[in-house]
Amino acid sequence: MRGNRIARGTFAGVLRAYLSSPEFQALAPATKESYSRALYRAESPEMLGAIGVGMLRPSIVQAYLDGMASRPGNAQVARTALKRVESWAILRDLLPHPIMTGTYTARSKGGRKPWTDDQVTLAERHARADLARVVTLMANTGQRGSDIVKMSRSDFRTHEGYPGIDVEQKKTGLEIWIPFTRELIAAVETWEVRPGYLVLQRNGKPFSRPRLSVYWDDERATNPALAPLLKAGCTLHGLRATAVVRLRRAGANAQQIADMVGMSVPMVERYCRFASQKDNALAAVHLLDGTRTERTRLKFDSGTP
Repeated sequence: MRGNRIARGTFAGVLRAYLSSPEFQALAPATKESYSRALYRAESPEMLGAIGVGMLRPSIVQAYLDGMASRPGNAQVARTALKRVESWAILRDLLPHPIMTGTYTARSKGGRKPWTDDQVTLAERHARADLARVVTLMANTGQRGSDIVKMSRSDFRTHEGYPGIDVEQKKTGLEIWIPFTRELIAAVETWEVRPGYLVLQRNGKPFSRPRLSVYWDDERATNPALAPLLKAGCTLHGLRATAVVRLRRAGANAQQIADMVGMSVPMVERYCRFASQKDNALAAVHLLDGTRTERTRLKFDSGTP
């Protein structure tokens, strides 16, 4: 509806006014990007856009949010953005009454859930090549998709002889250097050396962060080999948690992980809460006494009591 005429007095007009406002333009780039996606969708006449501002009620907005129940993360962003619009519009007499009172969304259950190592391997082997590379980069650096799509070979740096990459996080502005894991070093060595971004679409054009998620969702839904990932709800953002959990299991403490990935210590702990207790316990045994564990396994294998 962005290129169409908007009927006077409709909610689409309120949304268009907010998106053009100084208040919206002053938001952080990442927030603007996520709000834009949510509000442009709501602006559609098939959604909320064609409804008159006098007719719009919390019950109608709730029905709209309920329609996104299968995508709780999107629903949460939409509700937050619409709440911002409501506050801005009421103060400017663009809405005659509140429209968000009592509205709610289901809590996302899988957005930050880490992938297992087997799930990562499955995607790397069977997803289309450009998305497989995204999975490798995210699982080994813990960066957001908005940072992955901007990585290039010109950002490669060595520190004390060890390879890594410089990243300026789009969401936070934080500048960090991320050392490569052995798995990532091995993968990068197989990639074609070319100028520009490390990850490009199949047509050779760069990804945008919103399109990256769309392409992954489509690939996960249509590639039969990735059916287990679809069933498990493996999101790209979950790979950020995967990187954190891998580092924790390898013995890194929360501060070390926070410094490498570029997040707060509390957020590291939050991601780690999704880790499998059995996998964590096994990793702890290997870390404590790998040699003794191996000897014990050999005894079990040989049938020795």
